[in-house]
Amino acid sequence: MSPKKYFNIILVPMLLVISFLAAGCFDVKREIQMNPDGSGMENIYVTLDKEFFERMNILATSDATGKWKKKADSVNDNSMIENRIKMDMQRVGGTSVKEVKVTSNADGTKEVFLQYHFDDPSVLLKVVKECTFTWSNQLPVQFSTLKFQYDEGDLVFKHTTRKAERSFDDELMNSVFTPTYAAKKVTYSITFPFEVKESNAMTASGNTLTWEMTMENIMFNQQTDTASMVKDATLELTYAEKIDRSVGKVSQKENPLIRVQVYNRNKEPVKIGTGVVLKDGLLVTNFELMNLIEGAGYFSVILPSDSLAGIDEMTEKDLDQKQDLVFLRYGSLDKFKPIKYASLSSVTYGDKVKLFYYPNTLSSVVYSMDGMMSATKKWTTNTSVIEIKPNKPISLEGGAVFTQSGDFLGMITKAFDGEVGKIYLVPAEYIKSQTPGK
Repeated sequence: MSPKKYFNIILVPMLLVISFLAAGCFDVKREIQMNPDGSGMENIYVTLDKEFFERMNILATSDATGKWKKKADSVNDNSMIENRIKMDMQRVGGTSVKEVKVTSNADGTKEVFLQYHFDDPSVLLKVVKECTFTWSNQLPVQFSTLKFQYDEGDLVFKHTTRKAERSFDDELMNSVFTPTYAAKKVTYSITFPFEVKESNAMTASGNTLTWEMTMENIMFNQQTDTASMVKDATLELTYAEKIDRSVGKVSQKENPLIRVQVYNRNKEPVKIGTGVVLKDGLLVTNFELMNLIEGAGYFSVILPSDSLAGIDEMTEKDLDQKQDLVFLRYGSLDKFKPIKYASLSSVTYGDKVKLFYYPNTLSSVVYSMDGMMSATKKWTTNTSVIEIKPNKPISLEGGAVFTQSGDFLGMITKAFDGEVGKIYLVPAEYIKSQTPGK
């Protein structure tokens, strides 16, 4: 493929593209030209119809605080719209604004146009965040994600929009505009420079895929759009996450790991970690991952089916901060393979081991990599940590390590500060000794 080729993407999966898009009476179109190195140019077109301005006026007159009166005034002033967009875009690193223009039509509608260059695909999400910040509740909520991944030589595109209402939860605004959400649709088409193998697009014509969603779905539900393409083998795309398929894929029945979702004080997800299932309904995970200050005590378990399981009440015995352990009891009918524990005395230097981990926290698929036991080291006065050397350099946030015979050797921890390139485990026999109700 010639270096001059680019992605031509008309991308409108994100509801709130510029600062006044907190309502539903408008049409949006995003046209993105993306170069193979991840840079590119985007054109955003927004048409505000008469109903938008009518409902903004209703909102302004219904609001006793005066907040919406100011916003209604701003969307009636073309120069204020242009200046606000320019100011918002200045906060987005890796962009260069080329043109911002607002045009008033004789029929009472407005046309808004923004053109800018970007350095990396991640900028596409940053633009949405910054250009809607003043209209959001300004909480650290991520309602849209965009990923490119290498998967067995293919390039996988994945875009997810989930419950934008978490950022735009103004009750008065929603009461005025919610009636319009179901009728308003967002459509976006992507023309890829690679052969498309499969996708969940509504329609496809060659390498052009088209998705459609309603404003109601974007605000209150979730939609994930995907495509798998045959990647040009000569290209290295720095913006695409690589999944190492030289490691083994673990069957669902053999999967000893489970994902743990951590929430902040506003019950918004802030990170996903790894738990090791000790028996049905009981897992152990890292205290450092879960830390109760950031997590604020809100956790849930993501089952292999991608559904959520609730967490039972915790006790002091469930926490072992010194050894980076948290035990969680959760509700689920899913069955896991019974775990067998290895002792430190049963393994020696040079023994082969198997590392189990998630290559992608958005997926329930677990992978494995071979490694070698290289040492045991003192951690606290009474406990040790196991040092593992993986066959390939890899940085893991969590996971489990098993012996060749399939016995649980330990849980990967980031709490021990050891050598670069080595992985450290909380020993399984210690975990067993501390397991509640064992």
